[in-house]
Amino acid sequence: MAQIKTAISIRETLFKEMDAIAHRTHIPRSRLFEKAVIDFLHKQETSKLFKQLNIAYSDTPAPEEKKQQELMRAHHRKLVEGNW
Repeated sequence: MAQIKTAISIRETLFKEMDAIAHRTHIPRSRLFEKAVIDFLHKQETSKLFKQLNIAYSDTPAPEEKKQQELMRAHHRKLVEGNW
C-alpha cells in the first residue's frame, strides 16, 4: 500500500503526550496517527449508520401495517399456545 507524507499542526501538549506513548509502546508516531485516524473514521461510520437506523425505525407503522402485525401476533399465539 502506498504511503503519503503529510505535515500537520497540533498542540504541543498533544504532540508531547503522543510522543511519550510512541516511545513507551515502541510504535512509530506515524503509526499512532494512522491508528487514530482509522479509529476516528470508524466512529464516524458507526455514527452515520446509527443515524440511518434511527431514521429508519423512527416512523410509526401505518394503520395497514398495525393491522397486519395484530393478525400475525394472533396467528403466532395460536401456533405456540400450550407450548409454554
